Amino acid sequence: MAPFLASDAASPRITTYTDRGRMELSAATAANWAAKGGNLFTGELGLGRGDVVVVDCPTDWLPAALVLGCWQAGVAVCSPASPAAQDAATVITTDPGCDLADEVLLVSTDPFGRGVAESGGEVPFGVTDLAPELRVQGDRYAGPSSGADAVLLVDATGAEVTGTELQDRASSRGENVRAVTGGWEDADSLVDRLLPLFAGGSVVLSTDGDADRLAHLAEVEKGVVG
Repeated sequence: MAPFLASDAASPRITTYTDRGRMELSAATAANWAAKGGNLFTGELGLGRGDVVVVDCPTDWLPAALVLGCWQAGVAVCSPASPAAQDAATVITTDPGCDLADEVLLVSTDPFGRGVAESGGEVPFGVTDLAPELRVQGDRYAGPSSGADAVLLVDATGAEVTGTELQDRASSRGENVRAVTGGWEDADSLVDRLLPLFAGGSVVLSTDGDADRLAHLAEVEKGVVG
């Protein structure tokens, strides 16, 4: 995220429309959350290059920021359906009963990033309420540099995709694009939705993927559907 932070830290980079309303993260805010996630993954959980985190969350701003945090630490993400999920040590989920990995990080759907317990939910024994753990992490990433050749996605087929490959995919779609799309279904489509960030762009994600709705949001957000 460094390139667009240097040029326009206040501009919106991740905008979500869900049943809880509209939320927007500027480049600076997204980078702060990504740094907190990266610091948690490396400093608290001991994760780094070669590790994989399962992402099993609905469309929302915090899971998107957490994926950026994984990438900052050089940690790959995958869906529960990916072969890589079988060996993953950590899962990020909104399901308190999830048993996909030994370390379960429970994500709240609170629009302001409060924890599960703080927003009235229950956290089972042995499960980590993620938001309070994130907030105490530093706003600047303090872990090791991952490098562009780090694997950032292990897709549903088991194929490993590096940061360089994601950059190439993003560049093929154009630079500085504000992409308006529906929400994601799994980690593969989540990563696809975030590709514009690799090319100086931004994303608008709507859980209502109706074509008319997306066209309206593209007009309001000054973006393009795609």
